[in-house]
Amino acid sequence: MTETNPAAGAAESPSEIHSAADALKRAKAELEKAQAYYEKVRKQAVEGVKAVRETSVGDVIDGTLDAVRRHPGTSLTIAALLGLFLGRLFRR
Repeated sequence: MTETNPAAGAAESPSEIHSAADALKRAKAELEKAQAYYEKVRKQAVEGVKAVRETSVGDVIDGTLDAVRRHPGTSLTIAALLGLFLGRLFRR
């Protein structure tokens, strides 16, 4: 009686092995790109948090007043919409 090896039927051709190796190389390259992008975004987030922590209330007010001086129409529109929203929110 002859025994059959189940692994023998699963042998892959060299071209299949080569294409699988290429797929792994592409996956590795994509993973490295994703890791680099993640690191870039993480650094930007850390810098943003530091900037927010270092900003004082006076700086925020000065920035707001400067924006109002440069764009009075837009500022008035935003203030009106905010007033309507808050009025609707706290309406009894």
